[in-house]
Amino acid sequence: MADEKQVEAIMGGVASWNKWKEENPRKRPDLRGAHLTGLSLEGINLNGARLSETDFEFCNLKKANFAGADMTRANLSNTDLTDAIFLNTNLQGARLTGATVTRANFKGANVAGADLRQIKRGL
Repeated sequence: MADEKQVEAIMGGVASWNKWKEENPRKRPDLRGAHLTGLSLEGINLNGARLSETDFEFCNLKKANFAGADMTRANLSNTDLTDAIFLNTNLQGARLTGATVTRANFKGANVAGADLRQIKRGL
């Protein structure tokens, strides 16, 4: 279950999220099951976050950092993941249908059972 204060912070955008992270440097981000559809979160740092079953559909996640995050069964459908970082991220069962993954880094990511239909890979 997502931490409500963290959900409020991320709903306020990247500046709000960065402020929350600065004030809570030892707290691991927990947004499990949060509905964050349609947000503009370009450059957001969710390194190591708990994001299982989080709904990011239609979000702008360009240059987002998800390294080491648990994104099991997360919904990333129709998102812009251009230049996003997924190093060693758990994406088991995640939905990336229709996502743009141009230059995204999936090195070491676990994509077992992920729905990768109609992903868009540019240059």
